Amino acid sequence: MTLGLQDRVALVTGASRGIGFAIAKALQEQGARVALLARDEEALKAAAADLPAPGPDHVITIGADVTDTDSVRNAVAKAHAWAGRLDIVVNSAGPQLTPSELADTPTEVLSDYLDAKLLGFHRVASAALPLLSDSGSGRIVNVAGATALTLVPNAGVTGITNAAVLAFTNYLASEAAKRNVLVNAVSPGMTLTEGWTTKHEAMATAQGKTAEEVRAGMTAASGIRIGRWADVAEIANAVVFLASDLASYMTGSVLEVDGGISKAVL
Repeated sequence: MTLGLQDRVALVTGASRGIGFAIAKALQEQGARVALLARDEEALKAAAADLPAPGPDHVITIGADVTDTDSVRNAVAKAHAWAGRLDIVVNSAGPQLTPSELADTPTEVLSDYLDAKLLGFHRVASAALPLLSDSGSGRIVNVAGATALTLVPNAGVTGITNAAVLAFTNYLASEAAKRNVLVNAVSPGMTLTEGWTTKHEAMATAQGKTAEEVRAGMTAASGIRIGRWADVAEIANAVVFLASDLASYMTGSVLEVDGGISKAVL
C-alpha cells in the first residue's frame, strides 16, 4: 500500500517551525515537493535546510503574510509556477495562544485572531483552489486546534477561531467537491512545539520545578487520556494521511489527534 504522494506538490503555511514544519517534512519524506510559506524568510531558509531533501528541486521558500490578500495570491502563484502544478494545500499558520477570559479580551484581539487564522485560511484556499489539480490529487487540509471542540479555560479566543475554521472546512468541502478537490481538517491537542517548550521552561523556573513536572501537571489537569503531549510528527502524520490517496473518500471530515482530550471526563 502506497500513499501516492511521490512528486506531488504541497504548499504549507506556517512552515518555518512547529507543526507546519513537521508537516512539510513528513510530506517530503513521502516523496512530495514542498513550498514553505511564512512571514520570516530567514527562518524559512533555515527550515528548508533542515528538510531531508533541501535542494531547489524539492523545496522552495516563499515569504508571505496570510493577512495580506495580494501577498497570498502572489505566493500561491509562485508555488504553482515553481513546479507547474499544485496538489496539496495545508493551512497551518496561526497566532500563538494568549490566555484570557473573553469578557476581559479587547474585541480587536479576537478580530486579529480571526484575520490571521480564519481569514488567512480563506485567503490561501481561495487563491489555491483554481490552481489545484482536478485529477483526484487535489487536497486542502486545515489545522484547527482542539479548543474548537474542547472547553479550555481562558482559551475562548482561540477556541472561537478554531471552531470557525471547522465550519469553514465543512462548507468549503461541499463547494470544492465539484472541482474534485477534497477538504478536511486535523484538530491537534496539546502538542510539544518549540513555543510550548519555551513556556514550560519559563513556568518551571518560576515554580521551582522541572519542565517535565510542569508538563505532567498540565497533562493531568487537562485530562489527556493517553497521558502525554503529542509530538509534532504525530500531528503531521494525520495531515499526510488526509493528503494521500488513502483518504480518497473523505471530505468535510475532522481528524481529532488529541490524545483523547476532547473525550475527557473532568
